[in-house]
Formats: sequence, structure tokens, C-alpha cells
Amino acid sequence: MASISKITLIGNLGRDPETRYTPSGKLNVQFTMAVNRKFRDQGGNLQDRTNWFRVTAWGTLAESMVKLAEQGWLAKGKLIYVEGRFEAREYQDRDGQTRTSLDVNATELQLLGSRGDAMDGEGGFGGRSGDFGGQGGGYQRGGQREAEGGEFGGPDDIDEVPF
Repeated sequence: MASISKITLIGNLGRDPETRYTPSGKLNVQFTMAVNRKFRDQGGNLQDRTNWFRVTAWGTLAESMVKLAEQGWLAKGKLIYVEGRFEAREYQDRDGQTRTSLDVNATELQLLGSRGDAMDGEGGFGGRSGDFGGQGGGYQRGGQREAEGGEFGGPDDIDEVPF
């Protein structure tokens, strides 16, 4: 039986996407993504934890992301939804310490909120992919698709990444 490692993330881009090509000419887009979690510890104090993920997209999804970045829709601080395959990879840092990189090979991307979210704090969810009049859009490997209707809800205490 084959095992599947799938992850769904909602968070903020930690940096602008970077376009790269493999030696064989395949396009990929890479960026970091911060996912925050607020909770109360045993003492009742509010704690804030951030996990960082390295996200890579390939093929038509990468092509769509390049276009979104060029139009200002995909940039540092933007709220996005990413779905993909997850892999925790260990490596040695410059000091010889063993570190873990949380890597995601993206198979789907959805914009959450409006183009100005990183600047003005307003947002909206839903909408149609390709409708860049201020609503989110959905993309997946193999081309565009319509985003699910309705609002995406979450705990009220989720905060944006402190940049």
C-alpha cells in the first residue's frame, strides 16, 4: 500500500516568490510561508507560535504563480492557502547543527483576501479564480479551477505574520 503525505496550510508569504529553472529547463517557483498559531499555555498566558514552510510549485501551477506575482497578487505578506505533499528534511547548518526543513511540493494554491491585504488589512474570501477584482482565486496543478464558494472561517485569534 502506498503512503500519502498531504498537507493543507493557510498562512502568509514570508518573501516574494522566486522563479527558477532546473538544468533541464523545468520552471519552478519557491517561497517561504509562515503559519501562525495562538494558544493559551497552562498558566493562561497567550502564546504565539510560527512554523515556517518552504514551498515549491512546478509546471502550470508555477506558471500561474509567476503571472500572479507579476500582477502584485502574490507577494510577501499575502494570505494564501496551499495544498501539497509534505516532507520534513534534515540538514546540517553552517555550525554543524542538525536542522529540519519543512518542505511542501504544492499541488494547489488559493489566494485569500484582496490584492491590498498586506497594505490595508482588508480581506475577502471566495470568488472565482481569475476574477482579480479583489477576491481570492484558486489554482491547482493542471490549470485554473473555481474556488469553493462561501467564506473560509477559522479561529478569531489567528493573527498575521509580524513583519
